[in-house]
Amino acid sequence: MKAGRVADYTVSGQEGAWLAGTLAAKMSRSGTLGIVVSGEPPAWNAQAAAFVLGARAARPAIKIRYAVIGPAAYSDAAGGKRVTASVIAAGADVIFGEGNGSSFGMLQAVETTPAQDGGKVWFIDVIGDKSPIDKRHLLSSVLWNLTPVYTAMIKDLKNNQFGSHNYQTSLANGAIGLLKTPHIPDDIWAQVQAVRDRIISGEITVPADYDASTLHALLAGQ
Repeated sequence: MKAGRVADYTVSGQEGAWLAGTLAAKMSRSGTLGIVVSGEPPAWNAQAAAFVLGARAARPAIKIRYAVIGPAAYSDAAGGKRVTASVIAAGADVIFGEGNGSSFGMLQAVETTPAQDGGKVWFIDVIGDKSPIDKRHLLSSVLWNLTPVYTAMIKDLKNNQFGSHNYQTSLANGAIGLLKTPHIPDDIWAQVQAVRDRIISGEITVPADYDASTLHALLAGQ
């Protein structure tokens, strides 16, 4: 930081991802969830780890299948579809996808690949809202909204306080949220919102684990 000139923010969606894990665990029929990622950048790792923790907190016996499309497969929609279909074949009926452009392939996979019980597979996205192209498979999304961050920066600039502190993305300031779609039953949404309130109050602390090795250890049960 430099007073009056430089400050930092990091988009950290792990609090929203914990809620996504809670939702996925409560919606899963098979007891198996999938995480499909287009690479392992810090933001993806932190969200995936929080998703696992949130799911296990809601349903301790939940199983998680984790797959990486490639080292930097951010625009590989075909790969996203192929890898997601394989995770569904491994038993997952809810997919948490972190993919940028490859997420469109993930969405195609859940639309065209039935779960092992022959039923619907749900998709939980990140960053934005794909509802306009949803074919009744988009369960939710961890939303990133930078308006509160830049609003706080502008306020600090006007008050000559910019550069005195860095900025966070969180549930509390509205920069992170979980998309509510019509596919989520009201009782389950109420349970997710109760967890949201506990995170905001500090009763639940969501770690920011950006390292892939930490995520892999968590997936291995450590």
